[in-house]
Parts: sequence; C-alpha cells; structure tokens
Amino acid sequence: MYFKRFFDFKPNNNNIFIIYNDGKVVYDLDQKTFMLEESFLNYGEECTKVGIAINGGSNIYAVDVTNTNFQLNEQGYISLVEYDLRQMMSMLNEDDLNLVGRANQLLHWLKSNKHCGYCGAIKNEDKKEGALFCSCNKIMTYPTISPCVLCLIKKDDQILLARNAMFPEGLFSVLAGFIETSETAEQTLEREVEEEVGLKVQNIKYFGSQSWPFPSQLMIGYECEYKSGEINVDGLEIVEAKWFGIDNLPNTPPNSTLSGRLINSYIAGRSRL
Repeated sequence: MYFKRFFDFKPNNNNIFIIYNDGKVVYDLDQKTFMLEESFLNYGEECTKVGIAINGGSNIYAVDVTNTNFQLNEQGYISLVEYDLRQMMSMLNEDDLNLVGRANQLLHWLKSNKHCGYCGAIKNEDKKEGALFCSCNKIMTYPTISPCVLCLIKKDDQILLARNAMFPEGLFSVLAGFIETSETAEQTLEREVEEEVGLKVQNIKYFGSQSWPFPSQLMIGYECEYKSGEINVDGLEIVEAKWFGIDNLPNTPPNSTLSGRLINSYIAGRSRL
C-alpha cells in the first residue's frame, strides 16, 4: 500500500471506502475493519469522496456521508457501528491508525477549503496536482499540516508531567505546543515550557514523530533536561504540573500515542539501571 491523493472516482468492485458520518468512523464489528468494500455499500452520489491510497488493484477512498441518506442498517454489512476516532486508538495498530487518520485529515481539508479566500467562489479540483484552486488566482491549495512539539523534561530521576485543562481528572502527559511562524521546533519547545510551567530547559534531543489526525497535526517529540526555575503553571492551558518518579506515576496516555511512547521509553530506560 502507498499513500496517494486523487480526485478521480469510478464505481468499482475493488474500491475500498473509509466512511465518516458526522465525524465518526463506520466500523464493521464482524470483520473488525473500517475498510469497507464499495460493492457491499448503499450510498448516495451526494457524499464527499477523495482518494487517499492505493493497495494493489484497489483504490482506497475517504468518504463523508454526513447529511446524506446513508443508513447503517441498509448496507451489505450486518454489524456496522460508529466509533469516535479517538476511541479507535487503542483498537488499531500504527499503520491502520495512520490510514484512518489520513482519511479524516483529507476530508477535513476538503471541507475547510471549499471556498476561495480571495473571491469566495467554490474552488475547483486540479486532478494532476491533487489540489484545489480558484480561477481568480490559480493558487493551489494543498493539505495543511500543523506541526506541534511534545516535550519530556527530565530532572535527576524524575520527569515533569502536566494536566491540561481539557484532560480528565488524574490524567497527566508531557507538555505540548504548536510551532509559531519563523520558529524552529527547538525554539518552540523552549518557549512553550517557559510559558506553560515557568521552567528553562537544556540538552534538547529529538525522539520521534507521529501523524495526529485531530484534525491535521504532526507531533514532533523531544527529550530535554531541566535547567532552572520553579514550576509555575499558567492556570489556563495547564492546571497542574509535577515531578514524578517511575514509582509514583499518574495515569498517562497509551503507547499508541507519541506522548505515551516518550513516557514509556523513559520508564524502560530507568528500569534497566
């Protein structure tokens, strides 16, 4: 399988649909899959479709059936349900999560870029470029990715974990923030840490990255070391932040997330000492 963005669509028994309905993924409990064969589906032409990948002789499409007459109980699959994409993170391997997330991102791209920002007209599809454009300026609009930095701060035998205001009680994670215009990822990390918890850091080292389809982010993970300062949360985005050792860790994100892998990598390293 390889990713490819395309607008061409012809009904075909080999086509595979990844269907979203009002932001939720249509999933077959019997076959345990979100990749549904077009030949077993009853869908209207008014749905939004965009090609996202090719697997052998099959084209894979992201399909949005929101505000259409698509009915779960009128399909060739008998055990269809709808899942929130975040619910599926613990169900899927990394490759499947990337695929279903790509579908969500490209559907979001089409919806959020329907009209030209210069003249307000509906944009056209450029099939060669796999992009959207308007005849008023011919500017191509490609899918936008927003880079975001994750930061695991180490101090002696502890790490700093924080609770975002949006998190449920008891859940802590690493710090995170979006890269601003003209910043490097490392500059973002230093700024976000100081803004959110009042600390300065040093010895920044790259850890890894992850596509994050909520809706279109690229998470870039780093480890770093505490340099100076006292914890002083901003009280707006971050409501709690504490130093934790591996023997008193709070609830943290699952290993299917980059933040979870950052934390678990530290735990594994400390456990070997």
